Amino acid sequence: MDYLDPKKQKRYKLFLWLGYGLVSIAIAIGCVILLWEAYGYSFSFSNGQVIQDGMIFLSSQPNPASIYINGKLNSATTNTRLTIPAGMYTFTIASAGYRSWTHVIPIIGGQVVHYDYPLLFPVNLTSTKIAQFPTAPGVATQSPSQQYLVISSPTNFDSFLMYDLTNPTAPPTVLNLPSSIVTSAQGTQSWRVVGWANDNQYLLLDHLYNNGSQEFIELNTQNPGQSININKTFNVNPTNVTLNNLQYNQFYFYDASTKVLSEATLGSSTVTTVEPGVLAYKSYLSNIIVYATTTGAPKGQVAIELDNGTQDYFVRDMPISQTYLLNMANYSGNDYLVVGASSDNLVYLYENPLNQATLTTGAPIEPFRAIRINAPNYDSFAPTAQFIMVENGTSFVVYDFYDQAVHTYTTTQPLEAPQTHAVWMDGDRIIYVSNGALTVADFDNTNRQTLTNALPNYQPFFAPNYHSYFTLTLSKKGQIDLEQTSLIAS
Repeated sequence: MDYLDPKKQKRYKLFLWLGYGLVSIAIAIGCVILLWEAYGYSFSFSNGQVIQDGMIFLSSQPNPASIYINGKLNSATTNTRLTIPAGMYTFTIASAGYRSWTHVIPIIGGQVVHYDYPLLFPVNLTSTKIAQFPTAPGVATQSPSQQYLVISSPTNFDSFLMYDLTNPTAPPTVLNLPSSIVTSAQGTQSWRVVGWANDNQYLLLDHLYNNGSQEFIELNTQNPGQSININKTFNVNPTNVTLNNLQYNQFYFYDASTKVLSEATLGSSTVTTVEPGVLAYKSYLSNIIVYATTTGAPKGQVAIELDNGTQDYFVRDMPISQTYLLNMANYSGNDYLVVGASSDNLVYLYENPLNQATLTTGAPIEPFRAIRINAPNYDSFAPTAQFIMVENGTSFVVYDFYDQAVHTYTTTQPLEAPQTHAVWMDGDRIIYVSNGALTVADFDNTNRQTLTNALPNYQPFFAPNYHSYFTLTLSKKGQIDLEQTSLIAS
């Protein structure tokens, strides 16, 4: 009976505990290996070293497209993820019939990066004439949904042509303003686009006439007969009119001579003062306004104030300027405020400023970042609000709220007059006209492309699916052509 032998029992227990120990060591080693793999570590059999991997997600339009890493074709195609050792790599995305997209990307061990915005432009761009005008239209503007393109008629000042860009070859809808809406003018007159309401139906226009007179017209594109003359409706004569929260029936009126900002709602004749002593302002969402005022500011400066509809909060003092950069947008659940002045070389960024203001009543709101650019005169959030572009001519600074990165650059192709600034093509690309042709580049000035000819008086207009774009160009006979250019290679 071996189990009664004390020596064998002792030996059995020793082997048992030794087995437990070896299993525990194996489990511990396995956990360490799994943990290292989770952080991207792996063993290189070529040099016997432990390296850390990173992961990159690559998408493209069109898809799928080939991926080259440091010039070597990868077995994977776009809309995929790749795990590769940490380091600096040159990624190229290519597809037959398209211009390639290239970017130098740092891969950091244990981190994941996303590049889901690459857009490949066709090598050969094919344009088709949609319409022709005898003279240059006064204005051309696209609805927020990008479905409608409204162009003022070159032959009838009170008429507009509306094209459906989902069916651009169909005849345009003629929008005739009633004669009672627009004041008759003596001599030169023109239109200026103020902006669209967010319902894609109402278009706010500024009618300039009689050497300095102006009136604001809200064009109802679905029923032009119900368009309104804002000056006559509210018995006001403002310098500027904007929409409150982009609602077609809620207005802000600004009078530059009195520096008074007021508001009114369609259906009511009451005009209420919002703020006195306003030099510049920008509205955001419902009843939120950021504005510049000399009231309470030190000599030679202005105070930037933030009004949430019930209370004003002090943001900061800025030097008096010709132009003020005031803007707000929401990205990833956070409100961002941009404040700058053309006489200053810094633009300040704030995160959730109203939340901060309610916690520190009476104290200035602290920016989380300041970006440097000489004499900034324009700023614009990307449609997705991930980026803010600050510009002065060919000098750009783009801040990425996702990566918290600053991209500073100067373009080599100047903006052609009368353009004063570039515009966002989509959420990731900037576009403008230079030397008679469209120039487009990624937000960080990489992958710059020259597209087709275009007039600098009008920005390009993209179809909702971005499969084509529309431009106004000068024909060989001196007429103006509306052209559609395909972004899908043959």
